[in-house]
Amino acid sequence: MKSLVPYLEGRAHPTSLTARLALQTLGGIGHLYGMVMAGRAALYRRHLFTSYRPPCPVISVGNLSAGGTGKTPMVLWLAQQLRRWHRPLAIVSRGYGTPAVQRPGQPRGVTLVADATGQRLAPPEAADEAALLAQNLPGVVVLTGADRARLIRYALAVQGAELILMDDGFQHLPVQRDLDLVLMDARQPLGNGFLLPGGILRESPQALRRCDAILLTRCDSEPLFEQASTLLSRIVPGKPVFRVDHHPVAWRRLGSTTELPLSALAAQPVLAFCGIARPDSFMNSLAQCQVRSTGLRIFPDHGNYSRAIWADLLCQARATQAQAMVCTEKDAVKIDPEWIEPAMPLYVLRMALHFPQEPVWLLRRLAALMEPPR
Repeated sequence: MKSLVPYLEGRAHPTSLTARLALQTLGGIGHLYGMVMAGRAALYRRHLFTSYRPPCPVISVGNLSAGGTGKTPMVLWLAQQLRRWHRPLAIVSRGYGTPAVQRPGQPRGVTLVADATGQRLAPPEAADEAALLAQNLPGVVVLTGADRARLIRYALAVQGAELILMDDGFQHLPVQRDLDLVLMDARQPLGNGFLLPGGILRESPQALRRCDAILLTRCDSEPLFEQASTLLSRIVPGKPVFRVDHHPVAWRRLGSTTELPLSALAAQPVLAFCGIARPDSFMNSLAQCQVRSTGLRIFPDHGNYSRAIWADLLCQARATQAQAMVCTEKDAVKIDPEWIEPAMPLYVLRMALHFPQEPVWLLRRLAALMEPPR
């Protein structure tokens, strides 16, 4: 495993004694963690642990690693593709960073973020990613909770769903799925090659044998794709691998539905802030838009904003002579429009998923799942 990391990243291993000892200690813990995860997967594979087989198609989008790989844009893209068949769709997700919200008529552990009539909850009651999906997918049921099987049963029995998208579901083995997609960052698909807590991997790379296809995200060049896909072909030969990129599409002023061209903020001094797993990706996007940032405030992923935090951001924006503030869509769903002052508008950068080549294999698999059973 270690030999694969420099091949992809071109980084040397730590040379100081302290760093090597720390990495070895964390690597040992990660090895034990990996053994537990591999043993758990084996028990499900041998049917010694039971799993739920929903009576409808289930598509899972997940990670091998911790941290952002663009799952939410992928779920959004899949939902938009699936809506062509006009079958009631439900998205089920863990809902990190939010307490379970109990409503009359809902079973314990089920948080209904949106139903077919529209969005029911907003942050902080709703998870940021779930709220973002609900805003962009009117008519789609969005549910969060730790027990995905319970969410699916509720979606089918109460919400009338006939199709399930499971967000962050690769490690959620208690639910069987018909299509298992794993997203990996093309720039560091295996991180430093270690499992948590010494690295970013949730499971050994051999776990990729369970998935149906791999999508290399943030892959903005063909050489990068070739390098990363060659690495993966050594681990899971013959597995379909797709190149995916995320690129800026437009600006939207918070409180307005009108989209503005990317050139609208070019060279304008702005204060940027975000609470996402990969803040560097946001800064790269701002650079593409030729925005002149007066500073970047980084907040915890899935964290919520308060009026006090917003007041502090306003102070910093004025102190740096910014003319506006900018953030991601994931951050924007947690900002109260009433906080915005006319003299310091907030602009939201909309990103889109892009396949440089049409994913024919994936589109055919989706079409096959939509065919009525014979």
